[in-house]
Amino acid sequence: MKKQDKYHHGGLKDKLIKDLLRAVKRNSLENFSIRESARLIGVSAAAPYNHFKDKQDLIYSALDFSRNEFLEFLITDLSNVENDLKRLVLIGKNYLLYADLNPEVFNFIFANIDQNKKENNFYIKVHDLFLEVINESLDVTNFRNRVSLNTAVNAAWSMVHGIACLISNRSINNNEIKGYIEGKLFDELSAIWAVGVSKPPKYK
Repeated sequence: MKKQDKYHHGGLKDKLIKDLLRAVKRNSLENFSIRESARLIGVSAAAPYNHFKDKQDLIYSALDFSRNEFLEFLITDLSNVENDLKRLVLIGKNYLLYADLNPEVFNFIFANIDQNKKENNFYIKVHDLFLEVINESLDVTNFRNRVSLNTAVNAAWSMVHGIACLISNRSINNNEIKGYIEGKLFDELSAIWAVGVSKPPKYK
């Protein structure tokens, strides 16, 4: 089997997605060329268009791939945690850890909008993940009168996401990053959120 046929019928689509994500990590997405990527892979310039209409279509596919990877990362080791409150903490820390390990891809995930509106499903999945663990770990009947469960979920997600953005953009120093992912700073963040939504929080 020729090299070209091997990629065309096998892993060309995945290879192109990974090539584009390498460009994301190098901050050179604007200069990424499907034609050049095809040449380096060893296929014809026309072969990629059996999988993607154009570069933007490839970007959407890479976006979908990255978002699925991110969602899987959020629940890493989650099944090994029995305490519901610790599950919430683990999701938050995994969120921050992904931003630390993959800053360019993290920014790519949240800075791009799919014209086909597929991103809505992604945001719903992230929201629902926070919703599930908050609903399981906290006594929501003890929330402050003006705080709904949905608002509490969005507040928790916003706080974690905000810190993740500071981490991915390296707006805070390494000690602070480590503190949020491994140490007391995340506990402080959790306490601020809990005091804001509960009176005081009751855990199940």
